[in-house]
Amino acid sequence: MGLLDRRAALLEAARRARELTGADIGLAGQVEAGGAAVLRTWAGTRRDGLHDLVVPAGFGLGGKVLQTSRPYWVRDYPRSRSITHHFDEPIRAEGIRAMAGVPVSVEGRVIGTLYAARREASGFADTALDELRRLADATALALTVADRARARREADLAAERRRLDALHDSVGLLLDTLDEQVRGLRAGRRGPSGRPDGTTRTGGVPPRGARPGARPGVGAGGGVGAGGGVGENRESWRGGESWRGGRERDGCRERLEHLEHRLAEARALLRSAKAHGSPVLRSGTAARRGTVADEGLRVRLREAGLTRREYEVLRLVSVGRTNPEIAEELDLARNTVKTYLQAAMHKLGARNRMEATVRAREAGLL
Repeated sequence: MGLLDRRAALLEAARRARELTGADIGLAGQVEAGGAAVLRTWAGTRRDGLHDLVVPAGFGLGGKVLQTSRPYWVRDYPRSRSITHHFDEPIRAEGIRAMAGVPVSVEGRVIGTLYAARREASGFADTALDELRRLADATALALTVADRARARREADLAAERRRLDALHDSVGLLLDTLDEQVRGLRAGRRGPSGRPDGTTRTGGVPPRGARPGARPGVGAGGGVGAGGGVGENRESWRGGESWRGGRERDGCRERLEHLEHRLAEARALLRSAKAHGSPVLRSGTAARRGTVADEGLRVRLREAGLTRREYEVLRLVSVGRTNPEIAEELDLARNTVKTYLQAAMHKLGARNRMEATVRAREAGLL
């Protein structure tokens, strides 16, 4: 744990300081903002007066160690004249008499302090001070490794967050694009008469004199061949158009099936990313579902040809948001916001943001 967690390293240092020196109390502090050492961990204390105590440089025994970057000890803390007595109250409450402190240093920089204290007035043998110094060196190494491990975790988390942001943007854009294409193809499969094949009720009979091209019963010069009256010519045209329409319908059906397959894959990818705990994806998909909840607005968006993301960007533009602010609110990349806005402006026939807002209001979208 000491290799991964700074607090675990300090807690072990306080415990070992007490054990190795035969002291009643072990304390470990770390230098924090402002250059003061804060006693973050302890072992053997009876009161909480020394817990999280802030020790500035030059104050008390710990402050002297911090100031000089050298070990120091006193036989009788309350009576010592070589240190200041800013912390006499918690020291007396804990019953401390003798105390030794050593710096925890990395490359000549003090990053913490380590203490051993006794409740009786006595000195510290050289062997005990040597043990405390070695423990301080080991603590410095443990804190360095813990800091590097934390920096690595933060870097990995930041990289994963960027990856999920990019995944969210790309999948969201893909879903919007595929939704729009599928709607267009589905609408294209029904002609003006509402028939699935797009033909008229008359079966697509051409006007008089129409020449659909070389067909059976039509001469090389475009006239009616032998035995090919007008009725036969019309039947031939119908057959050709039916054949061409069937090919077009088959192609449309294949493209629609392909797009629906891609749409299903994109949605599955989005679900998979959500299942791995991405708050960005959760918030983004929730916004996608909830922003355009009104059915009347859905109809108006469909009539204007706008996707839901384009509408969301346009809505925030209308209240004065900048592209970076929109990107932050919708969990999108700035370039993605710009792409959505340009697409919305193009569909509304607007030349700038203001005109797009005006046209959207005129269409009842805002």
